[in-house]
This record gives sequence, C-alpha cells and structure tokens, in this order.
Amino acid sequence: MEQNPKTERKWRYTWEAQSHSPNLRLFLFDSETNPKSHCKSLNVSVLPEKSQLLVTWIGCSEAEDGVSLRVPVPRVLLDAESPVKFKALDDHIEVRLVLLLPVDHPLVSGLVTEDREKSAPLVMDCDVKTLTLMGGVHLHCKKCSVRLTKRVLFEFSEMPSVNWRESADNWFGTCCCSFGGISEKMVVKYTNSYACSSGLCLLSAATVLLSEDDLVECVLSDKIGTGPGCDLGGVELGSRRSEVDTESLHENGGEVDDSRDKASSVPECCLHDSSDSGQSFQSDQKLTLDKKLLLDGFLEDVFMAKASNVSKNVEWIEMACPECSSPIGAYPSGCGSNDKPIDGGVRLFKCYVSTSSATGESSDVFRKYTLERMFTNQLVECAKEELSFHVLVKDLTTKSPLFQIIVLNPNSWSLTGLLCSSKDEGGSTLELSPIVKVLFSSDCKSSLVKKVDEEVYILKGQGEELIELLTNASKFLPSSCAYLQGSLVSSMHL
Repeated sequence: MEQNPKTERKWRYTWEAQSHSPNLRLFLFDSETNPKSHCKSLNVSVLPEKSQLLVTWIGCSEAEDGVSLRVPVPRVLLDAESPVKFKALDDHIEVRLVLLLPVDHPLVSGLVTEDREKSAPLVMDCDVKTLTLMGGVHLHCKKCSVRLTKRVLFEFSEMPSVNWRESADNWFGTCCCSFGGISEKMVVKYTNSYACSSGLCLLSAATVLLSEDDLVECVLSDKIGTGPGCDLGGVELGSRRSEVDTESLHENGGEVDDSRDKASSVPECCLHDSSDSGQSFQSDQKLTLDKKLLLDGFLEDVFMAKASNVSKNVEWIEMACPECSSPIGAYPSGCGSNDKPIDGGVRLFKCYVSTSSATGESSDVFRKYTLERMFTNQLVECAKEELSFHVLVKDLTTKSPLFQIIVLNPNSWSLTGLLCSSKDEGGSTLELSPIVKVLFSSDCKSSLVKKVDEEVYILKGQGEELIELLTNASKFLPSSCAYLQGSLVSSMHL
C-alpha cells in the first residue's frame, strides 16, 4: 500500500529512551493528519532484517489510498518476544517497543563503540594531552578553514580553577598569621604563572586562550560589535572579590595595590609582624590589572559565565573570522584599553575553531564540539544532583534576559528525522544520541522566572543561536507533547 505521490507529505519521527529503562518509544506525526480519526485499521510491525518499523493504515474513506510508512529503527537490542504496543492519538501515532537491555548498558555500548563515536557524550577534559602529543598545531576557522594563528602552537596547559582563593583559604585559613600568609602568597604565584604569554595556549572546557601576538594581525580588527562602555551595570563581584579602583591603577602604572585594604583589615593578632615581613607581603600582593582580573575569575571561561564571575568594569567584545565574518570568540576590554584585550589574550570558542584545515578530519581535536553540546555540558554540570534545575540566561554585554531553561531529564536518548511514505528508509546505521530534556521559554517575564537556581551570561550571538536550536528541536514532538506550563518542551544534545 503506497500513498499517492500527489498527496504525499513529510512525516516527522522521534525515538526516545531513558537511561536504565528497557523501553523505546516512537512519536510519528505530520502537520495535517489526525491519526485517531484518519487512520483506520492501523497496524505496526517490526522488520528486523531491514531495521525498520512498518506502519500501515487505511484512509477514513474508500476513495483514499492506503498508507505505508517505513520508519528506521535505531541500533538497539529489541526483545523479539515482547509484543509491539501502539495507539492512534489526536496528533500522533505512538509506538512502544521493549528492549532486552537499556540503551546505556555497557554491553550495548560495547557492540557499537565505533559507530557511536559521533553521538558519544562530549568529553572536555582531555584536549591538553591530545594537543601536546600532536607536536604542534595551527588553529583555523571551522567554517571557512582560514588559518587564524601566526605560528605553530607547541605549549598547552589546562586553565586553572577560578576558585583559587576559596580553596587556599580552606586549607590555610584567611588570617595572615596562618603559615605566614601563605594562602594569599600562593594564590598570587598561581596567578602570575598563568598570565597570557606568546606561545602558551591555555584551555578551559569551552575556550582556547591565546595571546593576541599569536593571532594573525587582522583578527582583532574584525570584531562583531562592542558594548555600551566600561560601566555595564552588571553583577557585582562576590564578597571575596574586590572591584578595581581605576584611579589607583593610573597612579601605580597599571598595578593593583591591595596594601590600603590590607592595612585597614589587619587583625590585632598580626600587628606583631616585623615591618620587613609586612613590606615583603605587600610587595607580593601587587598585581597588574590583567592578573588582578584573572585572579577574580571572570576572565577564565566567558562562554558561559556565572553571575559571581561577571564584572561591570569589563566589556566583552565578540570577534569574527577575518575571512568569512562568522563568530570565533571574544576578548575582554576595559576603560582606556582602546578596545584591546585587558590581559593581552583572546578566547576562541572550541565550537568555532579547528586544528585542521579540513574540518571534520580525525586530526581536528575540536571536531566533536558544537555550540549546542558545549552549552548543554556546562548546563548539566551546573545542575548536578538536582531533580530539576532552572537557569536564567542573560546577555553578557547588556545584562538583559535572553531566555530561561529548566533541566527536566539529563539522562535521555533520542533519534529524530523526516521520512516520506514512498521511500524505503534504511535504519541499520542509525544510532540514538544522548540528550537532555528541557523546558524552554524566550518569555523571561513569565511566572517561571520567579524561581531561578542559577543566572548565567553568554554573548548575544550565541544566545540567539541557542534559541533557534531549542525552537527547532521542539518541532520534533507532536503539539500535545511539546508544551508544558506554557513553555516549549525541547532537547539538547550532550
């Protein structure tokens, strides 16, 4: 039974499975059919030799032709003895299959290790080792393959934690009597050792930090846009992070001198220290502006910054590829910097750069990185051990809300696609991909925004791209399943 080509329509299908659950569910629908009314004699059967699901029905009138749809089945271990369950609803056909093992079971993963490389969860902590073993690389724009670096990069290091002060205080205490003020001294030494320098490439989960001297000369001049100035009205730094006094910066030649603050806050137990040791301690605490800002943390990973790491004294300028004008990263600017990087460094986003001139090759260390996967991984990291997690995403430059997102289920698997009734769709090579089910809304004035677990800041261009991705992903669910509490049910790939 084949549908008349003149009346043939595109059908959307979505396979879904939950981790640790031996069930696989299919949503099958188009924009015009009401299966409950239009699909008479509905029948569903599995064609294991073709890895397909055959769905057939007869139209509601004798004049209509029968319909036959072949839906590709992802590579899973089906229980052949369990019956296929299906039903016709108002806006979709739902099918349930039973699995021998859950999709994330180690035995299932072992059977399809090679085929599942592209859909495997993104691992973002092994890039330093991989790049070091390559013996030197250039960075290229992922979209047009133009080379972005002047020289070959050989030295790679992981960007250190932004919580240096907190960690040091936990070990040694906050008083300068504790091991002779070793807490503050150790933190300053770490800061000095990780300043931007030519030839050194620092990597975080989502960004590559390079000295501007290592980039082709025209990159910084091709910025996408700037913010409204130095005072952006952003979130103040936390109590342990002090704002930079710009007047003292000019007086001290760009150095930050904490001696005045320390003199007023020295406890009585520390007054017995000799003047020599006090001078030595104060000398150690002098940091240039770029190192002070690095110490405060908000220059580490601008891709998705938490509220505690955002300063009103720093303006982030988005960078574009000099060849194709697509976004490639950003850099921090401030008062009197003439739109130059405060710390002499630029942050390239891994989803926009490549270590190979031919994008997608095995020599491209960042080939698995996409904007969607980078954002999703950091979102899940924030939401660890939470049943649901509500995030308000704001524009890093203007601090205005972009969208809100609630993590519903971080342990799901999915496969989506389009099919025509006249095509014999194959499914032998298709795999389920790990996803995060979310609730999404670009209306930040709704009642959902009253309960926010975390505020994060991203650049406007990336925010708009994510809104489009979330909106498109929601279209692969029927209307009856695509809305909850007035917001869209969507998903993002891990």
